[in-house]
Amino acid sequence: MRYDVVIVGAGPGGYACAIRSAQLGLRTALVEERKIGGVCLHWGCIPTKALYAATKLLHQAGTAAEMGIAFTPPTVDLPALAAWKESVVTALAGGIVTLLEKGGVTVYPARAELRADRAIGLSTGETLEAERIVLATGSSPIEIPGFPFADPAVWSSDDALALREIPRRLVVIGGGVIGLELANIYRRLGSDVTIVELLPEILATLDLDRRTVAGLKRSLAARGIRILTAVKATGYVPENGGALLATEGGEPLRADRILVAVGRRPNSTGIGLERVSVSPDRRGFVAVDAGWHTTADGIYAIGDLVPGPMLAHKATAEGVALADTFAGEPAARIAAEEIPQAIFTDPEVASVGLSEKAAKERGTEILVGRFPYGALGKAVGMREPDGFFQVVADASDHRLLGVQILGAEASDLIGEAALAVRSRMTVDAIAHTVHAHPTLPEGLQGAAESALGRAIHTANR
Repeated sequence: MRYDVVIVGAGPGGYACAIRSAQLGLRTALVEERKIGGVCLHWGCIPTKALYAATKLLHQAGTAAEMGIAFTPPTVDLPALAAWKESVVTALAGGIVTLLEKGGVTVYPARAELRADRAIGLSTGETLEAERIVLATGSSPIEIPGFPFADPAVWSSDDALALREIPRRLVVIGGGVIGLELANIYRRLGSDVTIVELLPEILATLDLDRRTVAGLKRSLAARGIRILTAVKATGYVPENGGALLATEGGEPLRADRILVAVGRRPNSTGIGLERVSVSPDRRGFVAVDAGWHTTADGIYAIGDLVPGPMLAHKATAEGVALADTFAGEPAARIAAEEIPQAIFTDPEVASVGLSEKAAKERGTEILVGRFPYGALGKAVGMREPDGFFQVVADASDHRLLGVQILGAEASDLIGEAALAVRSRMTVDAIAHTVHAHPTLPEGLQGAAESALGRAIHTANR
């Protein structure tokens, strides 16, 4: 069967590319060996955020007496919680399938491997040919030596999201985004959680200022999550149905379950790249040019398969932009610094653009403004006074360079900042934009006013 475009992988990048390609009148096929929606929908973003929302109710119920509202101590029906989480995933997956069907995309439930001459062999025995092939195969959890996922005592993020049990003691290896989010969820469910991070700091691979990371660590510690940095987990031995972890740089740790969350690896093996003379780098990433074209003619790659932040919204943006180029439009500009990041901890962390540190390292003279959540009437009324807004701007023209938010609903609030960074707006424009009161977005306005030395609701520095 011949198509104009064949996409391998139906995650956020793949299905978005398929839908957009079909909208543009291209005969489009989408190949997926597991589930439509990919890791993000079934084993990542969506189930994690559904559980984040559900478990937040436990914390709120437990502290509502501060407002004069008392609840009977809540209990967790784990099978029911898992079923609810799956219902959310199933509903969203069904929506994507409907969009593909109505969009005219042909879906092949099969495993795909590249062949020569722009052909793809399917595990069903069929062969597809295309003018353009898009690889959107995503990524998988990294397994580290000494901690095999085959052992029931060792969890991957997939295992943690399956909600089979609530361990009394959970040790999380990895202080990155995935490890912190799952640590937060299981702490709310009642686990004693310890995070072990090899590097000197958590979230070390992200462009976050020390003030933001320090504030997050204080909040996590206040919620009972123990964080050990500069400590290496070297192995474990079974002990009373759990495990005794050996560490380098720290003490032995006892756990009922060990969650390994040290990152993800691109799914670049087993898809036939060698047949088209495409060689991934040592980490498994596939090199592409500005138009997502690999070194093989007519073969493209997007999402977690290519260098850059492993974010679903990055993959979606790349998939849509790539499809547009197939119709003759120029490749859309997707700068890494314009892609927002959101971390669903308690409190949340969100950022876009440059940190204060990164801007200084570039030699830019900057303006920095901050505004505390504790000065927001809405935040105080929500009992969410922890955190702050920070803006970084070029001192010469006041152009906004970056924003970091630590606090409640930061993942939603970063949208305005992302638009402002991408649009090259100034902090003056944000400061002069009337924000509704009382709301959380007022914090961004307050930080912009602070950067200009004209703060109203905080003292000017």
